[in-house]
Amino acid sequence: MPKRFSFDQTGLVRAEARQVRSSARKVRLVLADIRGRSVIDARAQLLFSPRAVARDIELVLRSAVSNAEVNHGLSPDDLVIHEAFANEGVTIKRFKPRARGRASKINKRTSHITILLRSKASGEVVGGGSAAGAAAKADTSRAARVAASQKADTSVDVAVAASTDAAEAAAPKAPAKPKAPAKPKASAKAEPAAAEAATTKPAAKKPAAKKPAAAEGDAEKKPAAPRKRAPKKPADGEKD
Repeated sequence: MPKRFSFDQTGLVRAEARQVRSSARKVRLVLADIRGRSVIDARAQLLFSPRAVARDIELVLRSAVSNAEVNHGLSPDDLVIHEAFANEGVTIKRFKPRARGRASKINKRTSHITILLRSKASGEVVGGGSAAGAAAKADTSRAARVAASQKADTSVDVAVAASTDAAEAAAPKAPAKPKAPAKPKASAKAEPAAAEAATTKPAAKKPAAKKPAAAEGDAEKKPAAPRKRAPKKPADGEKD
């Protein structure tokens, strides 16, 4: 059973490095400079790159070139970097002690670097082997794709509007609903009675007479009569 990725099917030679101790964002900045270049130009670019991750990318490039030489008999001078990309790997989590017994986390990110090589005989180098040419071609193709998609959207909108108008014209109109019969008007005799009832006013109720407030003297309670004391009996030997 053939492998999912093989040189016989794609014509590409692959090399990959996993769990490289650098974030994918930093790796992609370097890979953008070597994508589409020949192997010789890419090695020179990586040799003078100021970024530390360029050393790891150079090792992956060496591995890809070795695979092309040993396994498929290709010459390093005829190889071109067809594609180079980096995916995010696992994140190693560490903690750093801070003031007042606190701790701040440290995320040590990793990435997976993949480089695909092809022979010059299989096709021309994108943009003549320069990053600027590749970017210009990518911009042109993107502009063409955007214009084509806008044109397709406009044609779809016009077709949808036309089909909607045709469906509305073909659909039968619903019959008009019959009007409800008008209510009969009130008789002439009822009108003066209603006018009379509206003009007559109900008799006003007389306010209830208020009771006079009680006098202050009545409200107060009368004091109780003093108790009469019995006369004392004279003791023996005392005169009355």
